[in-house]
Amino acid sequence: MTALYFTEDDTAALSAATLEEQRPTLEKCAELHNALTRRMRDLSWDIHPHWEKPQLILGRSAASAAPVYGVSLPYLRSKEQAQLVERLMGRDGVGASATLDWRRHPILEFRLTTDHAAVELVVPPSAWWDQRNLVGKLSLSRHRETLRSHLARMSGTFHFGFWDGIHLNEDLHLTNRQLARASAFDELMSTFWDGQDWMRVGVWFELDDPALNTTCILSEIISRMSSLYPLYHFFLWSGNNNFQSFHPANALVQPTSRDALI
Repeated sequence: MTALYFTEDDTAALSAATLEEQRPTLEKCAELHNALTRRMRDLSWDIHPHWEKPQLILGRSAASAAPVYGVSLPYLRSKEQAQLVERLMGRDGVGASATLDWRRHPILEFRLTTDHAAVELVVPPSAWWDQRNLVGKLSLSRHRETLRSHLARMSGTFHFGFWDGIHLNEDLHLTNRQLARASAFDELMSTFWDGQDWMRVGVWFELDDPALNTTCILSEIISRMSSLYPLYHFFLWSGNNNFQSFHPANALVQPTSRDALI
């Protein structure tokens, strides 16, 4: 039987006290990251590794505001686009890359922790510019149906919801199969509060899942990311995907009769 890419020792090391103890696991993650980025380039994906080195984020995940025992490999918009979006969000001085905040953007993440692995598309509440744009987009019925139908057609079991934390919340999500019912999707979306909730869709793996063995892990992660990649661009604000004016906060205020006379 083919061995798992990440051993029990590798995952246990994520809770170790020193960086030296964690180094073998981080080196394996770096090898996986390099293989993933090469495959993404081969597929001509418009998505980028974290802008600064190290490109692996130790102890942090886009899915949680709190520190975690784990490492994430985040992929997101280019540095130039990130600078533009953060300026639109009102952040000053984002010309220097050191001031960019990776969690203000939609993130396609591979995550390894002490008890699971996951591939997720995460839009944190701090990415409120993209969240607000998505709310505006989903106010149009055709885009709402596009999102629901794409989620429902995804192969395998994906989980879509609005909770925070690295673990799967059993109460605050629906599977892609459940989203085949339009009413279930509408009921769930009615609970979303942009700027407050995480929006996320992804798949979780037990650490002994055969899909994570040495011969399968790269193709498995790319396959899952391939399902999420169209959603990443559906969620991502850009000049060609701009629905800010449809958000209630940006709706045109109708003049009163007195205003009309002025």
